[in-house]
Amino acid sequence: MYLVSACLIGVNCRYDGDNNYNHKLYEMFQKSQLYPVCPEVLGGLGIPREPCEIIKRENDYKVYNKKGIDRTTEFLIGAKKTLKVADLIEVTGAIFKENSPSCGVNYIYDGSFNSNIIEGKGFTTKYLEEAGYEVYSEEELDKLEL
Repeated sequence: MYLVSACLIGVNCRYDGDNNYNHKLYEMFQKSQLYPVCPEVLGGLGIPREPCEIIKRENDYKVYNKKGIDRTTEFLIGAKKTLKVADLIEVTGAIFKENSPSCGVNYIYDGSFNSNIIEGKGFTTKYLEEAGYEVYSEEELDKLEL
């Protein structure tokens, strides 16, 4: 069993109220191989919501929305709740949405809100990896051990 970003199986939980449907992941979900989560919603953010990006400030990483409001607390709450779910259902790992400030595995947006992508990890991905979980992006399905 793997956690999966809920948007990847068609749940309309992205910041804009849409999803990032992936047919292969939806098929895995139907076979009970995936457990959907949306760390941003678990952290208390609504749907839709202002887009957020990770910004480095004073040797620390914070999450701000496009209006300049600090949403770091909600992202940390979402990461902690996602880890609790992972531990509770004893998942093998997670399959998360690349580029997301919560779920990005290899890449995130650079904090400029100009669609610039840089190497980096989302808050939840980093949290899960630090706890020992393997996290894959939807672009790395060939690496999964199913």
